[in-house]
Amino acid sequence: MAHFVGRADELAVLTSLLARPGLCVAEIVGEPGIGKTRLLAEFRAVAAEKGHRVLAGQAGELSGTAPFSVLVDALDDVLAGCRPPLDERSLALLADVLPSIEDFAPAERPAGGGRYRVHGALSELLEWLASPGGLVLTLDDVHWADEATSELLGRLLRRPPQVPMVIVLAYRPRQQPPHLTAALAAGNSEIVELAPLSRDQIAELLGPDVSQHRLNRLYDLSGGNPLYLDALSKVGTLASFDAVLRAELAVLAEPERLIAHAAATLDDPFDLDTAAFVAEMSRQEAESALAGLLTRDLIRAAGTKWRYRHPLVRRAAYRSASRGWLHGAHARAARALVDAPVVQQAPHVMRVAHVGDQEAIDLLTGAAREALAHGPAMAAQWLRAAIDLLPETAADQRLGLLAELGHALVLSGSLHEGRDVLQAVLHQLPRDDPARRAAAVVSCARVEQLLGHHQEARGLLLAELARLPVTHRVEKVRLELELGSVGLISCDFRIDIRWIDDALATARDLGDRTLEAEACAVHALAAYGSADAATALEWQQKSAMVIDQLSDDDLAANLNATATLGWAELYLAQPRVALRHLDRGLALSARTGQSHQLVYLLTGKAMAQMLLGDLVEASASAAEAVEVAELSASDKLRAASYTIQGMVETSRRNRDLALRAGKRAVRACGGTLDWWSAVAGCALGAAWLINGDADASVANLVRLSGGPALPLLDPLHRPVFARGLVAAELSRGRPDEARRWIALMERSVAESPGGHLLANRSGYLAFSNAMVHMASKEPHKAVEHAATAISAFQATDHVVPEVESRELLGMALAASGDVAAAIKELAKAASLYERCDMPGRQDGVYQQLRALGHNAVAPRRSPVQTILPQLTSREAEVAQLVADGLTNREIMQRLRLSRRTVETHISNIRGKLHVESRAALAATVIRAGQAS
Repeated sequence: MAHFVGRADELAVLTSLLARPGLCVAEIVGEPGIGKTRLLAEFRAVAAEKGHRVLAGQAGELSGTAPFSVLVDALDDVLAGCRPPLDERSLALLADVLPSIEDFAPAERPAGGGRYRVHGALSELLEWLASPGGLVLTLDDVHWADEATSELLGRLLRRPPQVPMVIVLAYRPRQQPPHLTAALAAGNSEIVELAPLSRDQIAELLGPDVSQHRLNRLYDLSGGNPLYLDALSKVGTLASFDAVLRAELAVLAEPERLIAHAAATLDDPFDLDTAAFVAEMSRQEAESALAGLLTRDLIRAAGTKWRYRHPLVRRAAYRSASRGWLHGAHARAARALVDAPVVQQAPHVMRVAHVGDQEAIDLLTGAAREALAHGPAMAAQWLRAAIDLLPETAADQRLGLLAELGHALVLSGSLHEGRDVLQAVLHQLPRDDPARRAAAVVSCARVEQLLGHHQEARGLLLAELARLPVTHRVEKVRLELELGSVGLISCDFRIDIRWIDDALATARDLGDRTLEAEACAVHALAAYGSADAATALEWQQKSAMVIDQLSDDDLAANLNATATLGWAELYLAQPRVALRHLDRGLALSARTGQSHQLVYLLTGKAMAQMLLGDLVEASASAAEAVEVAELSASDKLRAASYTIQGMVETSRRNRDLALRAGKRAVRACGGTLDWWSAVAGCALGAAWLINGDADASVANLVRLSGGPALPLLDPLHRPVFARGLVAAELSRGRPDEARRWIALMERSVAESPGGHLLANRSGYLAFSNAMVHMASKEPHKAVEHAATAISAFQATDHVVPEVESRELLGMALAASGDVAAAIKELAKAASLYERCDMPGRQDGVYQQLRALGHNAVAPRRSPVQTILPQLTSREAEVAQLVADGLTNREIMQRLRLSRRTVETHISNIRGKLHVESRAALAATVIRAGQAS
């Protein structure tokens, strides 16, 4: 229709989003033809007038099968010939998604290692596109968009970009796919629901030359649907919506009808040469026919290509062609696209291939493998199509593709369906193929563990071990190690050590050092779980020695070893060594594309960084772990990642995020009470404590740990987490209860063989005793215990507990009358707090120093830090550079920081300044400077 009618209120809602800071998401929902696309166009015009960069993408029934296709439609043209100022890694990741980036990407590409990295690179790209005036991105027909696009939307909602950005999605609510629903649940969006136009609005749309009788008739037949009304006004009054659209096509001349059918076969947008080939017409004939379609407003220009004026018109053009003609058209389309990426050929090939067409099977399989890294759900669709084309005689090939299908489903988060497919593969594998059966059993067992079905995983492994021929020793070791790891992944440390002993002996006999390293690491964790610290340390040293001798190529064959050893070293109070092994595992994961251990590697890294005092990097690692876990759809992995995030943010005193993460960790545990629920409860309890609710802290920690004896926590973890209970009881004014928790901690260490070898446990006990003695007005005893805690934490590289102990020692010395010594310790504490980027704690120490009469000179503050004292010195630097107009990349180069460290600093600054966007941050800094 020539003019825009009846959507003023809806347009006003969308326009209001342009004035809001940060990320805003709106959903335009309505039935087909109701005016969603027209409203998007009007909104884009308004946004462009206001100075925003405006980009638009539209998903199609066929084009939506390629990962991120709707984003490619929106971004690729604007990026053509333009190198975004991103680092080499980001460009390499984007080159596999956006063809326009290909020329600027490094020749060496990462093998993979996680879709979350691609999502991060796309988020970084959108942030750059939004600078400096803001970005408006409209995505139409997202009911056809692929799962990769939905995953990115979920990521953006969980971790909003640091710039003004409005994303508007239009879709048909009855066709809304579950993956889009799940993604949008991650945040709050504005819902704009389009209702049918009123009779008066229809009259305004049709104009004054239409009689009242005809107006009433058109209104009644159209039901207020603008697209239906448009078609009815051209072809008369027909009863069926599809019939109206087909009637509009029926008046076309034969050449026009042929090119219309060909264009519909190709999906939107299409190019003329390909459409002519599909229609079996010369280019001159096709140009003439296309002109007729343009005249009738069936087709509209889309840059150098064309598209139907509405998807329903395209659908009518497609359905009005004969089935025989369409079969030939898809075959010709496949031939025309022979040089295009296989994901563009696949939709046509799958429609015309016949059973036994090996060329088609190979193409679909290739398309699946190409899509797997970024769009595993789409890879699963191509694999299903390939499997359907296999003849009955291709049993072995069918099993191989089914195994790939199961893997793709698991990666896409369809854990139950993936498990069922993998089990079907296992049942079909012959008994005389033990190598493939063992691999299939391991895959099935891992999926069962992701679903929390640990007994089922054990049953699968035990059954396969019982039938495995004695000649297949490598497979036996892998099954035995997996059997041992079942208990460890669920943190049920009560495993049968005989399996691990046998696996280790066989691995050594075979000379397989990677399996030997993993067996030693599993032994270390098992010994730790049974509270035998001395034995655990021995096994950890053996595993570390072997792993450190292995080449990267050898170790890449078994990343389980690095993840298992890294966590064993964290439990055994060796964060620095653990970080080295975990970083090596992460590097190999990125290089080889292996992702099954990513959550454990990233959460372990976050824990190590937190203990070592690198809290900004720990926060970034924990956030990455959350993204990987969300993509997995595994509640077990979600519980682990949110638990660690809660712990890290509690150390940073990021109260809101710590509490939110703790609640999500507990929610992911469901009603199951086990080790992970206990640790999630500890994270939530600690978050409640820093939020000032000691009652909730104690209640949650005790309940989720199985009761007052904390039975769900292994003995060597009780001293680590019960420290929070001591602090909570003291804040409630209950020193006797605090002493009872200390007694529990002491018994746990004393009853653990070699428990005294883990110095940090002694540190937690000493710190807790010092707190109690301070509360009891016994500062001299507190001094003794605090000094013991410092020594213990220094010996184990536990930097954050060390600085907390130093602060406590300074307070105890001051209370005992030794002011000079108190000032010395508090000054050290202030310096360490600054190094750990803990400004709130640092300021508290300076207040104590001034109360002691010491002229405490805080580190020289920048002008920004002076006017905005809530910022750390580093945050003040970053804030000033943002206010100066520097991009994240330029800030990275200026301050020699990593990309994610800059992102984390900006996120922290926004939270502290209570601003929602980068522009608002800059404005706050500038206004504060002017006011001062």
